[in-house]
Amino acid sequence: MVGVIQGLRYSLRQLAKSPVFSAISILTIALGIGANTAIFSVMNTVLLHFLPVPNPQQLVYFHLKNQPLSTSQTGYGDMSMSLPVFEAMRIRRDVFTDVIGFAPLAFEKVAVRIGPEPEETWGEMVSGNFFSGLQVQPIVGRGFTWQDESTHAPIAVVNYAWWKGRFAGDKDILGRTIYVKGVPFTIVGVAPPGFNGVDPVHTVMDFWIPLQERPELNAWGTPATDHTLYGSPNWLALQMLGRLRQGVSREQAQAQLTPAFRSALANASPIDPHEQKPLLVLSGVRGVENLRDDYEHPLRFLMSMVALVLLIACANVVMLLLARNASRLPEFCLRQALGANRRALFLQMLRESVVLVAAGAALGWLFAGAATQVLAIWSGIDIVIEPDRRVLLFTAAVSAIVAVAFGLAPMGLITRLPLNLALRSTGGTTGTGQNRLWGRKLVVALQISLCTVLLCSAGLLYRTLRNLESSDLGMRTAGLLVFGISPQSNIRTDADAIRFHTALLERMRALPGVDSATIMEVRIGSGGSDNDGVLVDGRNPVPDRPFAGVRSNFIGSGFLHTLGIPLRLGRDIKDSDTATSPRVAIVNQTFVDRYLAGVFPLQHHIALVGNSRDDYRIVGVAGNSRYTSIRETRRPMAYFPFTQTLGVLDMQYELHTRGDPRMLIAEAAKVVQEIDPNVLLQKPITQQAQFAETVSRERLVANLSVFFGALATFLVAIGLYGTISYGISRRTAEIGVRMALGAQREEVLRMVLLESLSVAVVGLAVGIPASLAVATTLRSMLYGLSSGDPLTIVLAFAGITIVILAATFFPAHRASSIDPMRALRME
Repeated sequence: MVGVIQGLRYSLRQLAKSPVFSAISILTIALGIGANTAIFSVMNTVLLHFLPVPNPQQLVYFHLKNQPLSTSQTGYGDMSMSLPVFEAMRIRRDVFTDVIGFAPLAFEKVAVRIGPEPEETWGEMVSGNFFSGLQVQPIVGRGFTWQDESTHAPIAVVNYAWWKGRFAGDKDILGRTIYVKGVPFTIVGVAPPGFNGVDPVHTVMDFWIPLQERPELNAWGTPATDHTLYGSPNWLALQMLGRLRQGVSREQAQAQLTPAFRSALANASPIDPHEQKPLLVLSGVRGVENLRDDYEHPLRFLMSMVALVLLIACANVVMLLLARNASRLPEFCLRQALGANRRALFLQMLRESVVLVAAGAALGWLFAGAATQVLAIWSGIDIVIEPDRRVLLFTAAVSAIVAVAFGLAPMGLITRLPLNLALRSTGGTTGTGQNRLWGRKLVVALQISLCTVLLCSAGLLYRTLRNLESSDLGMRTAGLLVFGISPQSNIRTDADAIRFHTALLERMRALPGVDSATIMEVRIGSGGSDNDGVLVDGRNPVPDRPFAGVRSNFIGSGFLHTLGIPLRLGRDIKDSDTATSPRVAIVNQTFVDRYLAGVFPLQHHIALVGNSRDDYRIVGVAGNSRYTSIRETRRPMAYFPFTQTLGVLDMQYELHTRGDPRMLIAEAAKVVQEIDPNVLLQKPITQQAQFAETVSRERLVANLSVFFGALATFLVAIGLYGTISYGISRRTAEIGVRMALGAQREEVLRMVLLESLSVAVVGLAVGIPASLAVATTLRSMLYGLSSGDPLTIVLAFAGITIVILAATFFPAHRASSIDPMRALRME
């Protein structure tokens, strides 16, 4: 131990003698390891992270494949189940120790009042075994029981972070009341730190309540006149999570549960024998369920990018180490002449490498901590990125590999130490062989090729983002403010909701600066949509398919005018389209092209499957516009007046102004507060920002790719500059002789530039084909350009060429300025 401590002290003294070398090496290592740690932190959170509960590997989510056409679904894709299915699964104690049901109170945040003003928070209602099934014990108070679920008890458990932030960690929190949509709930517990719930989309829930039967607290904020959790057995709205018994695999569980699963579905809603049979799929609970498919490929690609950045950074440090150790040859030779063996010399250099890497890793960890916060903002997704033990082990493993690599790098040097060098002067060490110099040049060529790959990839992804942001949406987004309104009280029927929203819409239109305003059920650009089958004139317009698909939205008057969607034929929805007037609808151009091709579309009638008695006459044809996201493809769309439909409750308001739409938020909130103090604006945001959220993945990947490409370019420039400068320092005498014999400065400059550019040509010759090969793996991530886009390749080539010329010119110019007489005297 004493020897190790002495060796470390000696290593620190040696590194302190070269502060510039040490600082550059530590910073370079920190950038490489920090970037890898930051990206792995995101990858860990999205793809690998287990829930912070005992035995998380036993937990599984339920998925329904081949949803029966006789059922209705609300929620996250295939993860919604009906209450009868939940009841059938929770009694299967041979497979599960517990089956947990849960459903958000709204698609977004829900209105909660603690003080005089309402606020938005994430809330969820859960089964009585939610905490016990997860084996989570509240740190204050208690969790829920089966009795709490069966009586729909008005109690709540709050998130630890919310308790600390919103309630300042009040120790007397138990017994306090919060009002959820105007309904009072008594706080009975506080969840432990780090536990944020099990929702597959919104990873942080602020509070939980037992499953409720009250109409104002329906799952997902759905109007009770449409569906209810306990009154609509064919409504798929409950998310389910199970804890498998020890020794039961997911595959075994699926096989044992499938008959009971299908039976529960069929008993609640008859299944057409011609349909595909419903399938139960169980998936492990790791990462963020709804982000895995969208982010797995981009995150693995980013991990590859940062690995290349780390490789380039390590190559730079290795070349710095070799250059530094070459200048220490007399020291090594003298130590060997005095009895030190090669093992002792190797251990000494390994210790110095370990010190460098340890310092760089520590700084990189700090850099990664800050970078993950930036990544959380850049990503635009609702996740909490916190480095955990897995991330720490990853960083430690990367650091260990780098330290060993740095320690092994100078092995070739110490195995060929000429002992007579210890007796020479320092000046005699300049005769370094060309093989070592060419080795450094090959490393730089490899760096250039890797940098070319990174720049081409970054260029493709950045241009994809620009194409998305500049794409034609088929509607205007400038000047539009959108926010949600959820009535809290005195709304018992559809007529009540219609009167509420009609009156509020008129007051919004009267606000100063508002040119026009409208409302809709589904917010455009939110990713959500109502998908149904449609009948045209009482018939299926595509007889060869089970049903003709259509997206639908319930809208207010002036919808097309407010959003700037072009009207191709007919008219917009009007104020005169009321519950007592003839039912009307507007369809988009894709609907006409697909289901009414070759005929005049106006005056034809459409109806939604499952509600075919409500027949709507087409009175207008709208242009195609983006609905769920910027990337979506065109799909048939139908718009219905919200005054002529059932199940109206939560609505989205769109206000257009010629100024900054964000200036309308305060006035709109004031109007809402005057109507009902329990109501607030839900997620007020500009329509531009709403659509921008749909390309958050592309923005994250593009921004990081550009950053890593720029970082790699910077590291390559440093490596090339250092290599050329090192080569010139070793050839000072040669250049002096050349100039003494008549070589001109321009010839020396050209000689150095040509030698350096030859290295660049080798790197580019390898890098460009490699870039084209890598680009083919990005096809699914690109938009509006091909993987072999010529402009991107040209720009990447031009960028790396400019950097190479800049990094080469300065040392080349210095070489051409060498005084031959002074160089010869030094030698």
